[in-house]
Amino acid sequence: MAHAEWPLIYFVRHGQTDWNRASRFQGQRDVPLNEHGRNQAKLSGEILHELVTRDGGDPADFDWFCSPLGRTRETMDIVRAQFDDELPDIAYDDRLREISFGRLEGILASDVEKLFPEEHAQREASKWRHRPKDGESYAEVIERVDAFMQEHIQRPTIVVAHGGVARTFRHLLTGEPGDVLDKWAPSQEAVFRFENGQFTEYAA
Repeated sequence: MAHAEWPLIYFVRHGQTDWNRASRFQGQRDVPLNEHGRNQAKLSGEILHELVTRDGGDPADFDWFCSPLGRTRETMDIVRAQFDDELPDIAYDDRLREISFGRLEGILASDVEKLFPEEHAQREASKWRHRPKDGESYAEVIERVDAFMQEHIQRPTIVVAHGGVARTFRHLLTGEPGDVLDKWAPSQEAVFRFENGQFTEYAA
């Protein structure tokens, strides 16, 4: 169900971590940004500043929300440092945490087929429908993200969160199906703009 009538939303994915670089399942593990990730966060902040200015917006008129994990907190701080304006406080919400990969967290993606061949086959068939042991399916993430949106998004909003959460935002706000979003790798140095049921990605 797409929420096309909702306010303007800018979404930023956190910058790179060492686990991202190694293609290691990260999920809800609290892994910090690496130096490249900090540079990516700065670039995303510059893009966001340019977009807000272009659209004639005042960043103080936005609500700012963030996942509570360390890599998103640091990304948010770096993004906000690109603004000279006095900004509203950041609201942290557990429902913006990354999708849980359960027992796969900490494992290299290249090792999953060897360690868990049946689970690997399920993921290859559809990451969108797959539910790792002790983890979450995208249906469960959609449920918690939708509840967050229903409760909190009342006016123009800026969100800093994760790749899996970006997919659920795109699904909820545009209605695009999971078999399309399975193939989308959200950039870590871009800003995603959602308005009137439309999605646009802005990169340098």
